Amino acid sequence: MLIYDVEIKKAILSKNTPKMEDVDYCGGWTDHENMGISVICAYDYSTDRHRVFTDSNKEEFFRLLDTSDVLVGFNNIGFDNKVISANWGVMPEDKYYDIQVEIWTGVGLGPDFNLYTHSGYDLDNVCLVNFGLHKSGNGAMAPVEWQRGRYGNTIDYCLHDVKLTKHLLDKIISDGYIRHPKNPGTIIEVRKPVFHKKITSVSFN
Repeated sequence: MLIYDVEIKKAILSKNTPKMEDVDYCGGWTDHENMGISVICAYDYSTDRHRVFTDSNKEEFFRLLDTSDVLVGFNNIGFDNKVISANWGVMPEDKYYDIQVEIWTGVGLGPDFNLYTHSGYDLDNVCLVNFGLHKSGNGAMAPVEWQRGRYGNTIDYCLHDVKLTKHLLDKIISDGYIRHPKNPGTIIEVRKPVFHKKITSVSFN
């Protein structure tokens, strides 16, 4: 089982944030190819090891995908997978477990984000309510830090997101539920990961 998280190279301009002159931007949340990939961080359960991947060792990331029976993330189906496929290579067709989608399902919502119904179930809110833990920074600044040469800050931020995702996954596997981020007095029953047979071939750009 593998947990993974992607950080992008180009920033995404927010409506309420002024443009920074020294920063390159992509065309928005659907411009996956132009986002680029700065780093992918992962945690491999089979070796109890954290991994870091950039352009220089992306082939190793795909080999790790191939040997992992379940690929876990938080919004990995809706975001990470699309960025990876648009920049580094074709992702496997199945064996994904998206914690955010499973939480939405647990409260009766569909798998696709809707601003009016699906907001408030982000990684920071869920981890704050369940563990008293915050993300280590603002995700919008990760590509800015990368572009300014502060690569360690971006990698550190990504690794912390992987750690938070692992906390959630471990709780779901052990308890089968999490506390509701909007109503901490109630719980959300969350489906546990289903293990799949190994995929034996992948391709990369």
